[in-house]
Amino acid sequence: MSMIETPRLRLLPLSERQLGLCLHNLPAFENDLGFPFAREVVDMAVLRALGMKLRKMKLAAPSTHEWYTYWLIVLKEERAGAGLAGFKGFPDEGGATEIGYGIAHRFQNKGYMTEAVRGLVDWAFTHPFCRAVTATTVKNPASNRLLEKLGAQLVEQRDGSASWRINRP
Repeated sequence: MSMIETPRLRLLPLSERQLGLCLHNLPAFENDLGFPFAREVVDMAVLRALGMKLRKMKLAAPSTHEWYTYWLIVLKEERAGAGLAGFKGFPDEGGATEIGYGIAHRFQNKGYMTEAVRGLVDWAFTHPFCRAVTATTVKNPASNRLLEKLGAQLVEQRDGSASWRINRP
């Protein structure tokens, strides 16, 4: 699987085995990585997403796994896992895929997540069949600012959440 490099980050797509370790045994996950991981990122929502990602990957062709897995956000300077980001599946018939992401509190407000999401969006757009990346039901104000910075278009806003779309340039 590919790795994405940005100025300060490495984004590593996790294998099925690594997703399983992240879901069931964080110390073994860190041991497998060979460096520390901000374990607090793995909250109830991430545990649920890990389970869904694993189920989808088992059904998907291995050549498409990068669209289903989490990509580990690794800080180059600290050699530490700071968060997770990834797509919720292979682009649909319209060429769109949804992105989700999270980073440990101690790494927030440093531009890491903006850099990671930009890296993933740029990677997605290297595939001609991907024409848009979406983010739906975004409630976190920082996530909304991040998407705005990346040039996403606000598609819908209601009940305290927003949906965004980044179209292929």
